Amino acid sequence: MDDLTKCLYDFVRANRMGSICQDPEYEEMSRSVELQVKKVQSAASEERQIELQVLLESLSALGSIENEHLFQASLGLARELSALVRAG
Repeated sequence: MDDLTKCLYDFVRANRMGSICQDPEYEEMSRSVELQVKKVQSAASEERQIELQVLLESLSALGSIENEHLFQASLGLARELSALVRAG
């Protein structure tokens, strides 16, 4: 991701994602994940808890990478649509 795209991505995350916290589906999934993690941690050894934490961090990083690529694809689509509108 180039610097400008990264700057736009960070801006959108910081300033345009407020509605996600009001999304009932997001809230429900967030609570569900938190409860499941607590269940697994309570029944796991310290070594397994560390492995779980590494797994969760890896999944989070993977999701972030996917979101960055989705953002870049969305910007590309917006540019294409803008060009079509100007040409039309």
